[in-house]
Amino acid sequence: MSNRKWIDNAFWHNEEKEVAEAILLITDSEGREISQVLTVRKFDTEMNINPDWTELMDQVGEEKIDVNTEERRIRKAKEQEVEEQERKANQKARELEELFDAKIKILEIDEIKNTENKKLKSKLRRSKSMLEMHCYAQLIMMEEIGVEFKLKD
Repeated sequence: MSNRKWIDNAFWHNEEKEVAEAILLITDSEGREISQVLTVRKFDTEMNINPDWTELMDQVGEEKIDVNTEERRIRKAKEQEVEEQERKANQKARELEELFDAKIKILEIDEIKNTENKKLKSKLRRSKSMLEMHCYAQLIMMEEIGVEFKLKD
């Protein structure tokens, strides 16, 4: 003879509260425990009440499933927020790495490497975006080929 027990961490799958996910622990006649994660529907295909549903409601109850569902929703929202923050941090790190690599390559260009305009070269090194870096590189290149301009402080 086997013994069936529903763990009290079940949650709703839909707003209508007709589908729940729950863990069923079955202890067989030899004392072995088997756990199953089940999606339990209120009605079977012939619209009869599912006996697993009745057993789940008797052991866990609708109120507890309501509480579990809300706690799960909050937990999942926090997890998504953390994942989004990690994704943004990783993106920012990739962008900074790309900027650093690009600066190294630009600073290897002879006209930029050998410029005497330390002010522009310093601004290029301290640039915080690819666009800013390219602008300073272009200004240095223009100066090196003889295009005149005046840089404001």
